[in-house]
Amino acid sequence: MDNHLLTEYLMRSAEGDQIAFRKLAEALGQKVFALAFRLLSGDRAAAEDVSQDVMIKLWQFAPKWQPGGSVQAWVSRLTYNACMDIHRARKNRNDEIPEHLSIPETASATVLTNEYRSLLLQAVERLPDRQKEAILLTYFYDNSRRDVANSMKTTEKAVEHLVARGLKALGNLIPANINGEKHDLATQSN
Repeated sequence: MDNHLLTEYLMRSAEGDQIAFRKLAEALGQKVFALAFRLLSGDRAAAEDVSQDVMIKLWQFAPKWQPGGSVQAWVSRLTYNACMDIHRARKNRNDEIPEHLSIPETASATVLTNEYRSLLLQAVERLPDRQKEAILLTYFYDNSRRDVANSMKTTEKAVEHLVARGLKALGNLIPANINGEKHDLATQSN
C-alpha cells in the first residue's frame, strides 16, 4: 500500500475514524508482526504482544502524526523500539554470545537458523544505538534508505554511513566462519 493512502488512513484515524484505523491496521499489521517476529528470534508470543502494543500506540499517537514522513517507517520505528525494549529486558539474563554455534547443513543459505539469528541480534544489540537502528530498519524491515532517513530524522547519506559502520562492526563481532560456512551479514539479515 502506498504511503499516501497510509497517511490518509492515519490522518482519518487521528480524527477518530475507526474504519480508517481498521484499514490501516490491516495494511500494516502483518508487516509489524513479521518484523517483531524476526527481531525477537521467532518468539511468536512476544511478537504478537509487540504487534498489539504498536497498534495501540498507532491509535494513541495518530493525532500527533506530522504528514510528510513515511507512515510505514514510523510504524517500523515503533516496532523496533518495542522489540529493543524486550531485548534490553532479556539482556540481563543472557549477555554472553555462545562461542560455538552450529548451523545445520540442511539450512538454506537465505534462511537464518534461530541460533544464527539470535547470534546476529545479540551482536546488533552491541552496536551504538544509531547504527543498530539503521541496520534493523534497513535489513530486518526492508525499508528504503529514504524511509530510514525520514524515520531517523537524518539524511540518506548519513544512513548509508551508519549502515556501513554497523556492518563493519558486526563483522568484528560475529565470526566470519561458523562451522565452515561463510555468512554475508547484509544478505543473511533479510
